[in-house]
Amino acid sequence: MIPDSVKNKGDLRVALMKLRRSLTAGEVAAASMAIQDRVRKLPAFQSAGVIVAYVACRNEVQTGPLIAEALKRGIRVALPVTDTVKKEICARVISEYPGDLVPGAYGILEPNPSCTAISPEELDLVLVPGVGFDPAGFRLGFGGGYYDRLLLRLPEKTITVGLAYRFQVVETVFPEPHDRRVRYIVTETGLIDIQQE
Repeated sequence: MIPDSVKNKGDLRVALMKLRRSLTAGEVAAASMAIQDRVRKLPAFQSAGVIVAYVACRNEVQTGPLIAEALKRGIRVALPVTDTVKKEICARVISEYPGDLVPGAYGILEPNPSCTAISPEELDLVLVPGVGFDPAGFRLGFGGGYYDRLLLRLPEKTITVGLAYRFQVVETVFPEPHDRRVRYIVTETGLIDIQQE
């Protein structure tokens, strides 16, 4: 439960991260499985030629089974590489999971340097992690703006899907002008279809 005293992004980030850290391994696995099942049923996942996923860390919604399944089905899978100098994310295509991964920025696994970079214009579906989301599709991240800059570079055809536990969907994430919205939010309890204006 988010305390009523939360009145800004920073406080909300702290509160949601505390809740996420409190999840047991079993809770993470069960909720992630339910979320993965909902993602598999999305037409955007079923028809995608190229997807960007992420490697879960710090109790994020797990994505490994979706990555493995997409590769098995012949979908091209790209994972984010964090450029801390340019403060941006680029995506590199993997052919083996987890064999193509090496530790990257912030200790998060990412594609090794020999994996080929792919341009935002080629992406059909992007699975987006977050600390929190609101019903309008705005996302709260770690505060670096990396994903906002990636989302800004995507063409209109690219479908963005935020993956979150139900408690991470809150009334507002206190969006700012530079924040970008996702098209869908998938939780263990349902799918939120954001009507973009």
